[in-house]
Amino acid sequence: MGKWIWVYLSVCLSVMILALTPNRSLADESTVYQVYRPIDLGLLPEPPPKDIYVNITGHTDVKKGAKLDIYRRVASFDTLTQKHVGDHLIPVAKIRVIYVDEKTAIGRIDQFVSLAQEPALYPQAVMVGDVARIP
Repeated sequence: MGKWIWVYLSVCLSVMILALTPNRSLADESTVYQVYRPIDLGLLPEPPPKDIYVNITGHTDVKKGAKLDIYRRVASFDTLTQKHVGDHLIPVAKIRVIYVDEKTAIGRIDQFVSLAQEPALYPQAVMVGDVARIP
């Protein structure tokens, strides 16, 4: 009887470990938590650049100069059946990292995704809540 208790406990522990282990695809996602642009005082020939702040806690492979792909999570809703079909990650832009610490990567827009090749997102801008991934 005592042997079966240990077998049961080890199976339960294994199931708990699997359930609590983060999904690799979700762990690879970081989130844009701030978009900052200083006030344009008209002193420079072009507007000041936007700084994109990304939460990278736990990602040690993000380095200065790296590129991050930015996506927008868009919900798809079937109006015929009135049901949520699923979420789509629509590419928005690529940013180049200009600063990194243990929690944050700050980047600037390197290029926007071509609207001719991807679903249209308006405004064509990186927004708070967008998903950032290391390519």
